[in-house]
Amino acid sequence: MEDEAIQYTPSPPVVDKLFVYGSLNSPYNLQLLTGQTLKTEQAVLYGHRRIHPKSGYPFAIPWSGSKIEGSLAYDITPEILEKLDEYESEGNLYTRQQVTVHIGEQPVEAYVYIGIPEALEPYFRKGIGKRDRIEEFIEKRINHLLEDKAARYLKYDHDHELPVQVIRELLSEETHSLVREYFRESGMPVFILKHELEDADIPSLEWIRYDPNATQYADEYIQLAVKFMIFNQLEERFRHEFRPRVKVSDEYYRHTISAMMALKLLVSHYQHLKSAMFQLSADRYDPSFSYIDYAVAAIYIAKELYTTDRAKEVVDWVREHRHIGRVPLGAELEFSPIGGRAVTAQEGDEPRFDGFYYFYDFDLMRRGWKLGAHIDDHGFLTTTHTRTRGFLELAFGRYKLLGDVSKPATRDPWVLAQLIDLAIRYMEIRPHSLHISLQTEKNVPFQKIETPEYLLCLLLLGGDLRLDDEGILREMRIYQHDIIREGNNVHFSRFNRHHKDPEDMSWSFVVEYQFPRLLFDYDYQPLIMALKGLQLAANPYPLKNVQDCPYEDLHREIETFLIQWATHPTPISAHTLEAFLAVIEHGLDKEAAVVGSKQWRYAQRILGRIEEQLKRRNQRIQTYHAYS
Repeated sequence: MEDEAIQYTPSPPVVDKLFVYGSLNSPYNLQLLTGQTLKTEQAVLYGHRRIHPKSGYPFAIPWSGSKIEGSLAYDITPEILEKLDEYESEGNLYTRQQVTVHIGEQPVEAYVYIGIPEALEPYFRKGIGKRDRIEEFIEKRINHLLEDKAARYLKYDHDHELPVQVIRELLSEETHSLVREYFRESGMPVFILKHELEDADIPSLEWIRYDPNATQYADEYIQLAVKFMIFNQLEERFRHEFRPRVKVSDEYYRHTISAMMALKLLVSHYQHLKSAMFQLSADRYDPSFSYIDYAVAAIYIAKELYTTDRAKEVVDWVREHRHIGRVPLGAELEFSPIGGRAVTAQEGDEPRFDGFYYFYDFDLMRRGWKLGAHIDDHGFLTTTHTRTRGFLELAFGRYKLLGDVSKPATRDPWVLAQLIDLAIRYMEIRPHSLHISLQTEKNVPFQKIETPEYLLCLLLLGGDLRLDDEGILREMRIYQHDIIREGNNVHFSRFNRHHKDPEDMSWSFVVEYQFPRLLFDYDYQPLIMALKGLQLAANPYPLKNVQDCPYEDLHREIETFLIQWATHPTPISAHTLEAFLAVIEHGLDKEAAVVGSKQWRYAQRILGRIEEQLKRRNQRIQTYHAYS
């Protein structure tokens, strides 16, 4: 009997090529996503059409008589395909199919990702771009790597996403830093991502048991930590769910708009927030709670506070009020329950936080990094291992505190003013001082200060004019030596510089005005616009920190003049006020000529408020002298 013939089914040919036509048709993007530099060659896919909506991602669909010009990528391994399938949401947004493409006349078998139009429709929104999808892909990879770490610390059977959410919140600074590094390095091997995340420590509260002095302040620190975490959760929601509305150019700090939206929602529903914190015991230190327990509470509270209707209301509010400017802006806010005594305080002088002595022990720099939170003791920026007493400072745009790496927060005075106001309301700590920074224009030299009285006008807008304990009118920022250092040096304004990128040693230069008082329920738009108009029109030398300044003697005279005026303020002449307003208007007109008529109308409206504030406060000085 003859053996039956054995039927052999030939194995399908191994396809190790991929036809790319959209975001993958970029060597940079392909390297970002695969971690490898792949050989590519121009190719054509016949019988298909490339659809690229005005807003959204390009996709291919079968279309008789059409063709797509793209590239053929070689040496596509199963590991690379797995990464790209994840990026393209294979099976959900795109399907990977085998097709025949042509290099010249030669047919070649390759894979291609074909779009599923119905699934892609939600992405057809203005402002959604290639970088957004790549960023989402990187964040998903990081989340996968966090799963093992999360499983070691907590397990919630009813909410399998919660453990990763908690660990991601506690490692928020590290994960965002890795996303930035991923783009900067054009990709990053998985083992480096995994190593960095494994090395990042999870904060603990065990140390409090061995520090009885810290226990009496622990409630305040816990509240601050939980509020930072709730804020972080809402900022993430706004950034992901309203990506087109919060996006800014790479020149600016990417979290500014989403941070403002999160603060707006939280401040608008602050009593709800406080009630939820109380109900979950997240407003006090409990020795039986771990740091992770407080993070879980913060995530639950954030979910309760954030609703689609509330979020849309905030987004609409921002859209209605935003303005376009041309001067990059920044701000630093200082808080202390004991005001200017913060940097000289001794143990126990300050009843709520003991001068923020335990700020780093409670891991608050990592909790508040999106707002640039750190302790300012008016020395050099300390490390997280150093205890010191001073102000709690929020530095908008400073995303890497050690090394002074920052970007401008915004170019919109309304946005900056809202951030300032909302941060004061949310922090619930006595506000003390405000620094406003304006980025200088390249190759535009500073000019001599011809009219020192203009600085008095700025003090009327942003200083602290009030009666002292003896009923004498003073300008307190100068009179109380808040901005006076050794040798009667008045730190009214200074020249400063920042790195925008930790790997880039070039500097961006700013003029930092240090005289303003930080006040609750105060609109800083008039002051910001006045500073901007003055810089654009007159560009005066900062009083401090300008190398080889030819007007040092004049600046010393101006500082003496400011001290004398702050000690006994006198009315500013109507002529000076009118001249100051004319300079401001000239500067703002220069900006409006570049930006457009909408900015001109906004500037005119704020100019009216500047004039009103100047005259009202000048009248206060006149009235004081009339009755004293």
